[in-house]
Amino acid sequence: MKILIVEDNNILRENLIFLLKKFHYLWEWASHGKEALQKLTKTSYDAIILDINMPIMDGKEFLKQFKMCWKVIPIIALTSDSMLADKLEMFDLWVDDYITKPFEIEELVARLKSILKRSDKKIDDQKKIWKYTVNYSSNKVLLKKTEIIFSYKQYLIIEFLSKNYWYPQNKLKIMEYVWWEAEENLDFNSTTLESHIYSIRKKLGKDFIKTIKWIGYIID
Repeated sequence: MKILIVEDNNILRENLIFLLKKFHYLWEWASHGKEALQKLTKTSYDAIILDINMPIMDGKEFLKQFKMCWKVIPIIALTSDSMLADKLEMFDLWVDDYITKPFEIEELVARLKSILKRSDKKIDDQKKIWKYTVNYSSNKVLLKKTEIIFSYKQYLIIEFLSKNYWYPQNKLKIMEYVWWEAEENLDFNSTTLESHIYSIRKKLGKDFIKTIKWIGYIID
């Protein structure tokens, strides 16, 4: 599940990224509406978190251009204006929900989950890969109905690569996803990730996670 954050405030944007990582959403960000429109031409997103007051192209202008081309991506607007007229304007501009600043980040995540369900964009509960099933709701990897035991970090590596099935992922992205809570102290030159992948391969087969030279890892 990939979310586009459109926010020019660095501190708020970093807080949003931190929470999305915590709940294991994939994410990208843009600092204004024009940059967000450019990203939309290249990448598919499941939802957009959109600040209204931004430089270069603000949220309202972004929404006017957005709704001419993309009509199925749910949007949560972030606004500092609590006037009813402005809230109604947000819905006229194709916003699914809005939240008034300041707000609790956890509330935003709850609203995000809600609009994803309403838009029928809920991620599949599980994915079948080879003879294995990765169940995202229970954090388990199953062979038929038998659970194969992994540490939580090992499971998260499998989860991330399975959600990006067929797309190679570099070491940096995997480690940020799995060790998000210690991101500032991560040593990307360590062999921690390789050790976990070695353990996964011992249980699921050496070809379950493949190494793409100079790029990273893939499940295909």
